[in-house]
Amino acid sequence: MKNHGIELKNLTVGYNIKKPLIKGLSLFMDEGEFWVVVGPNGAGKSTLLKTILGIVPPLDGEIYIHGVNCTDTGYCEEKRFLSYVPQMESYSKIFPATAFDIVISGLFPRKGHFEPVTKKDKELALHWLRTLELDHLADKPFSKLSGGQQRKILIARALVGNPHYLFLDEPTTGVDIKSSRKILNIIASLNKNKKFGILMVTHDLNFVWPYIEKVIIVGNGKFVAGKKEEIINERVLSEIYGVNVKIIETPGGPIFLIGDKHY
Repeated sequence: MKNHGIELKNLTVGYNIKKPLIKGLSLFMDEGEFWVVVGPNGAGKSTLLKTILGIVPPLDGEIYIHGVNCTDTGYCEEKRFLSYVPQMESYSKIFPATAFDIVISGLFPRKGHFEPVTKKDKELALHWLRTLELDHLADKPFSKLSGGQQRKILIARALVGNPHYLFLDEPTTGVDIKSSRKILNIIASLNKNKKFGILMVTHDLNFVWPYIEKVIIVGNGKFVAGKKEEIINERVLSEIYGVNVKIIETPGGPIFLIGDKHY
């Protein structure tokens, strides 16, 4: 058993054993790797992240983090190395908190009941705000920030607990192109320069292609996982998406055209 990375063994995820979303997924995500999960809506992308995190119980299979079996949704010490940025729908638009409050709240799951916020905690929150160039927003109400700023604040919140892996669910959805690019640059920098492992759900393979190393494609009860250049082609994408997919090669990289399947 490897004592580093995240290992999935014959993992089946979903909410009904008779109709799983993903069945029999086995892979190893080493520390410092950048993976994305892509596929059509309803394929189980977000459920896969939540299953690895322990939010949703697996239907079958095993999950190992640093060699420790963390399959159950109960307490597993190694889960402290995983941090999560959920979809924006999980946050109230009128939540009465500042950007600083949101970031420092990322420490609360690691603190005991009624344990006070310390000076060190505040310094750590400010460190990540500065690192992500957000310190000028510290006292601003979170609900008043732009969509792109809110996403970056939530990334800072996820980092404040000093994880090894960052899980992100559609971090650029609903954000303009310029802000989306900034968010991806932040994520890529965390991966390349600070060696965070990244597992990110996205709907746009075109947008993330230059940043990523490895891909999990899920859909129609099928999956394929591995290095992007080795597994992605028109046949595989068309089969898993259930629609006709064309790949156009350009000097800037491939462009994926996903359209209706013609019979």
